[in-house]
Amino acid sequence: MTDADEGPEVVFLRALDAFVEGLKAQDPALEGLRSPAEPTQIAAAERALQVTLPSSYKAFLLKHNGAAAHDTSIYGVGIGEDDEEALDLTVMNLKAREDELPAQFLAFAATLSGDSYCFDVSSMDEDGECPVLLLDQDEGHLVAVCGTFGEWLERLPGLEAELQGTRGPQPMTVEEWEQFLVRERAKLRKLSRTPAREIAMPDPERVRADLAGKIPVDPRHLKPKE
Repeated sequence: MTDADEGPEVVFLRALDAFVEGLKAQDPALEGLRSPAEPTQIAAAERALQVTLPSSYKAFLLKHNGAAAHDTSIYGVGIGEDDEEALDLTVMNLKAREDELPAQFLAFAATLSGDSYCFDVSSMDEDGECPVLLLDQDEGHLVAVCGTFGEWLERLPGLEAELQGTRGPQPMTVEEWEQFLVRERAKLRKLSRTPAREIAMPDPERVRADLAGKIPVDPRHLKPKE
């Protein structure tokens, strides 16, 4: 039986089960999963934001009203600003709209680096699902990620690594910058003892591999150590 034969609800529940099972590796007690939301809290968030939430996201909230998982915070509803350990969907999106995030994009999760995962609610299909995009905080552009929230849940554990190639080179952290300087100084010392005729042109692919996809930038713009 294929996913199409099973129906979207069954497909999502399987994705949710896989997400919860996978989370146990880093959170055995599942302390990062919050208790279920009330249907009235979901309805209130939809009214406040004037949107219809994706069906799978609402199903998730009825199981877990937000979560901290795989270095990502999934927003809950009806939380407000009093709970410092959770992020409220309505509060976060009203703030984002003040910062000119178009209303067609609804942020539902945030990464440790400050990027946001968003639904494109203007592209909701007949099953009540819509695409997931990543809003890059530094670059200010959107990157297509998944077709549905359920797919996003399944891919979340390795999603950051998957997106690195799509998002291009990232700024170094202070620690990475220091390591870069140590390597470059060692190369200069070696070059200073090498006759000019024996110096080979650098291989761009080798240089890129040495930097692990990162780019050296003005030290004032370096990301702080975690």
